Parts: sequence; C-alpha cells; structure tokens
Amino acid sequence: MKFALVEGIRQEATAGARGLCPGCSSSVIAKCGEIRLHHWAHLSTMVCDPWREQETEWHRGWKNEFPVEWQEVWHRAPSGEIHISDVKTANGAVIEFQHSPITAQERASREAFYYPMAWVVDGARLKRDLPSFCAALTDAPSAGTKLRAWLVRPGTSMIVDRWAGGRSPVFLDFGDAVFPPRWLPTTGLLWWLRYVPKLGAVATPVLRQSVVDHYRVGTPIRGLKAIAPTRRPGLTGFEAHLARKRGNRARF
Repeated sequence: MKFALVEGIRQEATAGARGLCPGCSSSVIAKCGEIRLHHWAHLSTMVCDPWREQETEWHRGWKNEFPVEWQEVWHRAPSGEIHISDVKTANGAVIEFQHSPITAQERASREAFYYPMAWVVDGARLKRDLPSFCAALTDAPSAGTKLRAWLVRPGTSMIVDRWAGGRSPVFLDFGDAVFPPRWLPTTGLLWWLRYVPKLGAVATPVLRQSVVDHYRVGTPIRGLKAIAPTRRPGLTGFEAHLARKRGNRARF
C-alpha cells in the first residue's frame, strides 16, 4: 500500500513509521528498503484485499498521474467485501493498473465490483507480447473507424487474446516502442482495445496524455485521424499516351 493512516491522517511510508490499514484497521509498518518501493505492510500475514498485487515503479508512475485523494480508494460492499482501487475519479470511474497475471474469473469479478472502470495493462511485462502484437499489426486490416485503427484477429496477438471477453475499456501500455507503421510516435502512445465478437479487437493508438486528461477532466481521448480514401490521380504525359494506345489496340 502507498498510504496508511497515521494518527488518523493518510500518509506515505517513511522509515520507522507505524500506522493502520485504511481498509481493515489492522496495524501496518513502513517498509523503506533500497530494493522495493517504499510501502506499508501488515504486521500479520492477513491479506484484507486478495486483489492487491506488489507495486512496481510502473504502478506508481501511473497513480501519480492523478490527484492523491483519488489514489487507493477503499470500496465496501453491503456484504462486507472490501477492495482498494488504484484510482477512483471524481465522477466515480475506477482505473486499475494491471501488471501481474490475472484470471478471467478475477477480471470479471473486479469489473462487476468496480463498474464503471477501465484497465491500463503493462504490455512490457512479458518480452514476447510486444513482438506478437507488432506481428499482428503487420497483417491486420484497417478498422475503418474515424481514428486510425486496425482489426487484430483472434489468435494473432497473445496479449490481445488474454484480455478478450471483458466489458470494460482496456489500454495497453508498451512504453516507448517502435510499431510496424513506422510513422507512429515511439513515445506517449497507448493502444485502446475494443472487442468485436468473433472478429477480434479494434486496436486504436491513442495519446497517453489524452487518456489521463479524459479521466481527470473529461476531455475526449485523442488518436490519429484516419486517412480518407483518395481517388487515383489521372495519368499524364507519356503514361496517358500509352494508355490511349492500349485502348485503341484491336482485340480478337
């Protein structure tokens, strides 16, 4: 956890500090070593939220894109079930930053519990995922949407297949990477996946900052405009002359 209650005030971990877990009110201690991120840990072995995963720099970087008061918000269901969301926006949308593997069952449970929500997925966790995704893009047809996008067929990208079947938006974060369409930016991109039954996923490259701004202040998510189809230019000069000759040639 990034935050604990110290004398009733939410605070980040500092060396030697003790506090209480905001979810279960159990005692926690600050872990401030040199290897892992500074965090709070329960004194006991109990886990009050089984959905939590060990945080990485990637997690923290994403959390810090949003106001502190939106980070690590606890949710309590009438049944007594409690979970902590990575970010909960002012309008109630939850954003989960997912680095570790997750089962389809847990994913469905989280989407039902937090709805409405969105996923930001660490596409750089497995080395094979980026090459697989790029290979799928190479053969993918244009999706024909207003923004430049490709239709990734089932079975062509491992990470796209793993995240199929949910009802919440999915954004893949590969970090700085080169994609097959060489004109795409190599920094500041996310891939927005929208699944179409039996056809695959529409993969739209969108600007990372626009996704942050969308959830912070409600502005539209921005991508790259699709290129409108153009008519074939008319032939001129020598090519036009040859075309006329072919047109006048006798056919048998």
